[in-house]
Amino acid sequence: MSKSDMAQGEHPRKNSAAFLLAQLGAYASGQFAKRLEPLGFTPAHAGIVRIIAAAPGLSQQELAAKLGMYASRVVAVIDDLEERGLIERRPSNSDRRLYALHLTKSGKDQLSAIGMIAREHGRDLLDGLSDEERSTLTELLERVAKKKGLQEGVHPGYRNIPDDTSKKNIRGKSR
Repeated sequence: MSKSDMAQGEHPRKNSAAFLLAQLGAYASGQFAKRLEPLGFTPAHAGIVRIIAAAPGLSQQELAAKLGMYASRVVAVIDDLEERGLIERRPSNSDRRLYALHLTKSGKDQLSAIGMIAREHGRDLLDGLSDEERSTLTELLERVAKKKGLQEGVHPGYRNIPDDTSKKNIRGKSR
């Protein structure tokens, strides 16, 4: 903050809102990843399971577009989820060149477990706030995300999933 800013009545703060959002985002992401480890999931893979559950029949290409990922990267993740029996590829009703993605019974069970972890994580992360404050914070953050053009329910980190995804399964072990 410059001297002219302080002269105009602004008080210096220890941290800016942008820094605090980044700090809490990194912390929250790390904590969520740790909570998912017992299930053998990463946050990215858990998110993909959630998206497929919300849009049964979504094609791999549609999923890739929604996530902002290359289709070839999505295929490796889908292969891993299919090998674990969590999703299945079915021929598309509308285009025989495509596969429609669906959760299996096991996938739905895992989604339920992910949901419980996510709710517990959210409660723990915001345990210093009242219910009203949590609601207000959520509304404000949704407004900021919308203004920035972020796709609802899709973490922008999907664009950064490395090319070597196909060499690792979702538990992080080499094949």
